[in-house]
Amino acid sequence: MPVLLALAGGLMGATGVGFLTVWAYLTLGAAVGHGSAALMIGLGYLMLSAGFVFLAHGLLSKHDPGDPSRKQPGVQRKVATDAASEIAFTAAFVLARYLGAGKRD
Repeated sequence: MPVLLALAGGLMGATGVGFLTVWAYLTLGAAVGHGSAALMIGLGYLMLSAGFVFLAHGLLSKHDPGDPSRKQPGVQRKVATDAASEIAFTAAFVLARYLGAGKRD
């Protein structure tokens, strides 16, 4: 249910931005001309999107100082070893089931 509310909020926000864009285009078009109005609105959206990308890059590039993977490089190898062990165990289990299929009690 919260996902649907978030989706509805996003759609309503997009509709609002669309109407504000049309209003800005009509207002600026009457004042400075349609070509200049489209250019100004496009540049405004371009600067807004660049700001969002800059903020997202800043948030994603920060590292948690308490992150154990930064302090212990061996943690990644342990995960790979565990995955290899699981694969070997699964293969042996399936092979044993296949070979023992004819010897039912």
